[in-house]
Amino acid sequence: MKTTPECVACFMKQALLATQQMTDDPDEAIKALKRAAEFITSISRDKSPAEYATPIAKIVRSCFGNKNPFREEKQRYNAIALSVYDALTAYVRGSPDPLEAATRIAAAGNIMDLGIFANIDVEATVEQAKSTTWAITHLEHLKHDIAGAQSILYLGDNAGEIVFDRVLVEVLPPHTVTFAVKSGPIANDVTREDAIQSGMDQVAEIIDTGCDYMGVPLPLCSPEFLEAFRSADVIVAKGMANFETLSDVDANIFFILKAKCDSVAQEIGVIKEGIVLMAQKLRLSPEKPIV
Repeated sequence: MKTTPECVACFMKQALLATQQMTDDPDEAIKALKRAAEFITSISRDKSPAEYATPIAKIVRSCFGNKNPFREEKQRYNAIALSVYDALTAYVRGSPDPLEAATRIAAAGNIMDLGIFANIDVEATVEQAKSTTWAITHLEHLKHDIAGAQSILYLGDNAGEIVFDRVLVEVLPPHTVTFAVKSGPIANDVTREDAIQSGMDQVAEIIDTGCDYMGVPLPLCSPEFLEAFRSADVIVAKGMANFETLSDVDANIFFILKAKCDSVAQEIGVIKEGIVLMAQKLRLSPEKPIV
């Protein structure tokens, strides 16, 4: 997915939210935002939004010498999400279709983006999950593909949300899931620290992408991650940044996300705020029946 004009305003909003994590001084904040704005003047449409949002986040935090400005907020949202974990798993176990229920839980959890939203109501998100109506769902294709899968690569997104991901991982075939985290802190994206706090390391193997970029820009990832990516039978990619960086990649990817901005919604072909479980192979070629 290429950067759109609407992304520019979002870049500045993300820069502002990151700045607010690090200072209450308006003069210092404006200095940091001016540096972010200077970088924005150099962007073009030849990269995904995530590939521009990452250096902007790094520029802002460099102004304050803080390499992990969202760390405390991430830990707080992980803890809040864990407080509803038992209720989530009970809901999934009691569902007539646990996989469908768990994918709705994971999709609703995608609202937990501290880089976009300053405040998030986790309990409201849980209730939303129970009544989610899909804008796109390729659930039957996912069921078909995971039934014979020996390896499932799950690309994580944000802190807090990772607990919702764990609920889905726990209904996938046992001993098949590798969960990918960022190799270093960037915004509120999940790292190994979040995987351990959320208990994800108890239900999946944890692997680093080899870079500290939002999404999964494959040319920047490590050889070890690329091998896991290429050899996976099924890839589950959570969130908009993963979609932005992988939307043109020909692989057996299932995107799970909430289209929180007009640009992503238009790229996918859904209304803004639409919830999506979408098979990449059906985006890149005409839909075929499951055989």
